[in-house]
Amino acid sequence: MAASPPPAVGRLSRRTLLAATGALLLPGLGAGRAGAADASLKVGYQDSTLPELARASGVFEGAPYKVEWVVLPGPAAQLTATYSKAIDLAHLGDTSLIIEQGRSADGWAGGPPLQIIAGWRNLDARYPRIVTAVRTRTGAKTAAELKGLKWGFNFGGLNYVQYLLARRAGGLTTADIDPIQFGDGNAAATAFNADHVDVYSGLGALVGEAVEKGQARIVLTSDDLDIPALGVFAARTDAIADPVRRAVLQDFVGRLARYFAWYADNLDAAERIYIDRVKQSPARARYYVEFGKARLRPIDAELIRREQKIADALLEAGAIPRAIDVSSEFNTTFNAAVN
Repeated sequence: MAASPPPAVGRLSRRTLLAATGALLLPGLGAGRAGAADASLKVGYQDSTLPELARASGVFEGAPYKVEWVVLPGPAAQLTATYSKAIDLAHLGDTSLIIEQGRSADGWAGGPPLQIIAGWRNLDARYPRIVTAVRTRTGAKTAAELKGLKWGFNFGGLNYVQYLLARRAGGLTTADIDPIQFGDGNAAATAFNADHVDVYSGLGALVGEAVEKGQARIVLTSDDLDIPALGVFAARTDAIADPVRRAVLQDFVGRLARYFAWYADNLDAAERIYIDRVKQSPARARYYVEFGKARLRPIDAELIRREQKIADALLEAGAIPRAIDVSSEFNTTFNAAVN
């Protein structure tokens, strides 16, 4: 069962990208190197929400590089495009690289090909980021009571980790449920909202309307399972190591922080964008408005400690085949841009 894709605001193109037209240059972005390859930033996102809102905010206007938003649903597509250099930044969940590293041939013994440089989330408990929800018609209220139900999820990121840890919290194995794997989180949510699966693990906003109408209830949130549940941007380490590309990335993270400040001050405008441009229903748009009030979070030792705990749990659950040290997945040197 496939979900209708979100409205496109940017798609991959094989054509050469235009160079930035701004006259100002970032420190390290010397005039001799400010050609099309260096003066553009292709930013992946899994749906059209942030690209549309970011454009409306105006915070990326005037940047000495061209920002191109590229919509690619699901972490697998984001990772593939980043490895192939079709995009520069992958939009993922904070646990995506744990699975990527843990399932790699060598556990990234030679160093990480990608690193997380920025992460964000809303901490309002009324609008949990990642959830495991169940249709109220099932009568289930606890994780253990999800036994025997059709459980929709997608592989590769926060949604998958939520599915695994929620299942473990209920003492359930795959033999105890009917697992239904979808290509991305939008497809899983569409199936749940249409009552084609009983249980859903994924982005809370996608099923928030069903919860508010009493058609579904939340069994566990990512906070219940101690999953940080950040949305993140990950970049290739070769780009981070290049002074020119690093200057572009640093500037982008600073502008992203300003975008979240703009959002918090312009909730009415954000709601109209969700309805008019992203084509959400008014009920879903109202949920998204509150859900989207996020801010950047530091990439620090406490976050890495929590992520390591998740990696260890995934190893215990058999979701990754080897023990890994997750610290190399996180780059802490972009934190100054958050302030």
